[in-house]
Amino acid sequence: MNAAPGQAGDGRRLLFYVEQDYSFDILRPLQAEARRRGHEVRWLVFGDASARLLRPGEIAVADAAAAVRYAPHAVFAPGDRAPAFIPGLKVQVFHGINEDKRGNLIPERGLFDLYCTQSPSQTAMLRPLEAARGYFRVRETGWLKLDTLFGFQGDDSAHARPQILLASTFTPSLSGADALYPEIARLSKSPDWQWLVTLHPKMAPDTVARYQALAGDNLQFHGTDKVIELLHRADVMVCDNSSILQEFLLLGKPVVSYRNRNPGPFLIDIQEPGQLREAIVRALAPDAGLRAAIAAYGPAITPWRDGASAGRIMDAVEEMLAGGWQDRKPLNLLRNLKMRRQLDYYRFW
Repeated sequence: MNAAPGQAGDGRRLLFYVEQDYSFDILRPLQAEARRRGHEVRWLVFGDASARLLRPGEIAVADAAAAVRYAPHAVFAPGDRAPAFIPGLKVQVFHGINEDKRGNLIPERGLFDLYCTQSPSQTAMLRPLEAARGYFRVRETGWLKLDTLFGFQGDDSAHARPQILLASTFTPSLSGADALYPEIARLSKSPDWQWLVTLHPKMAPDTVARYQALAGDNLQFHGTDKVIELLHRADVMVCDNSSILQEFLLLGKPVVSYRNRNPGPFLIDIQEPGQLREAIVRALAPDAGLRAAIAAYGPAITPWRDGASAGRIMDAVEEMLAGGWQDRKPLNLLRNLKMRRQLDYYRFW
């Protein structure tokens, strides 16, 4: 079993495990809070994530072996896994605001010691398992990415024409990217609007290529490392079932959704691509009912909108480490062997 090294009050060694480019923006508020408390932070960048997105002063470990030698007290992951062979408390901070598109369930596979949840409803999903399984803890802290979302300092100047952001999930049954493509290709020929496009990192490459080919005076294609900037820049979002639409709504902005599974009054939901232009026009001049529904959405989905979740997460981590945490998670042999192979780390001692 892995015990947490060090004593309470010591500076901690923290590791951020990153597999996607959007994780950098999620974790940076935690890095700032950790450094404020005197802790060290290192990044293990792997998979589809690009180390070139690290900023000056952000330090990456060279590989998994270097991460093991670093011997972190805690490992933080926005994704659904963290390498078990790296020492330290494994902390899930989530990459989306909730799991509505998957039936509102959180898969608990024995890979984390601490779940930092975003809302009472999400906490309630994990509490029964916490009591039954006993090897992990749940603390309601709020979603870390909202610290970045609400604390963004960018150019708020007005644009010459409306900014329309297209964002889409990659799951074919939930995505509108392919169905909406012909209509967006047609609309992007007009100079009336500026289109901004960002697609999920796991989107089918041919779909990505088709949208990239539309880039020009009226359409810009962006990677997921620019998501926070795009959310603030855009006036209207066009989306489907991606959880990114929730972030846009939390900024008080209107969303046009395509065949959303659970379209509430806070969405302008369409069933056919031909309805897209009319829906965007409506979203650019929202009526009182839509504005009221969007305003009510934030309090309904999470009470933690103060931009201070990083501090609550660090408090929860330090409480567990100071309390003598011991790793009691199941072995998960197949999953952990797969991660060893992917990270090219085979030492077992």
